[in-house]
Amino acid sequence: MRTVLVTRPEPGASKTSERLLGYGFSPLVLPLTQIVPVRVRRPSGKFDAVAATSANALRQLPDRVMQLLLDLPCFVVGDATAAIARARGFQTVTAGDGDGVSLAQTIIEECCTGARILYLAGRVRAPEFERTLRNAGIHHRTLQTYDTVSVTYTGEFLTKFFGQAAVDDCLLYSRRSAEAFLQLSTRADVAGLFKRTEVFCLSPRVADALSGCEKALIHVAAKPDEDALFALLQRVQHSVH
Repeated sequence: MRTVLVTRPEPGASKTSERLLGYGFSPLVLPLTQIVPVRVRRPSGKFDAVAATSANALRQLPDRVMQLLLDLPCFVVGDATAAIARARGFQTVTAGDGDGVSLAQTIIEECCTGARILYLAGRVRAPEFERTLRNAGIHHRTLQTYDTVSVTYTGEFLTKFFGQAAVDDCLLYSRRSAEAFLQLSTRADVAGLFKRTEVFCLSPRVADALSGCEKALIHVAAKPDEDALFALLQRVQHSVH
């Protein structure tokens, strides 16, 4: 049974772990980043819609602010984020095709020029969504609801966690986690466990952070969603066997 290192933060890490077990993998859950809420002020002004490129932006939005927005249409990056939006109370939810640019294009098609969008986001984020809206004349205000911070582990903890077994595969969902994985995999106390680790990235942007890694071991999902990532993981596993 191949071991798969799960680096994403909770609650996603546990869900991914359960899914890996169902596919016959042995998950190793070691979040390399953590989602922390930030202070959110009530947004001023009127908005025509809400947008989110991350489920965490919706999860971390305080109820007192959320209640002010539920009558607005909500545009989200994909189906998983759409499920969170509906769970938080949004009635009209439109999902994009998995990345920020496609979501921005959906908003451009659905909203009039001059529309005002409240963008729920993290402090660490890719710029493409905001840039695409701005270039199309769609006004937006960014409301940060969370931050992504690195998680560090002692050498003693890592030695006990991994033992002497090499890590077969690793899943990377964000550029920040890719940067943290690069630091982890080059630590003297565990570097030997990652010499032949196959790394599966959610997007090219994630893969670009893996400078110095052997390119033959880096794989990028066809679409930036977990279904595509799992399909890639299974395909590479079958080719190995």
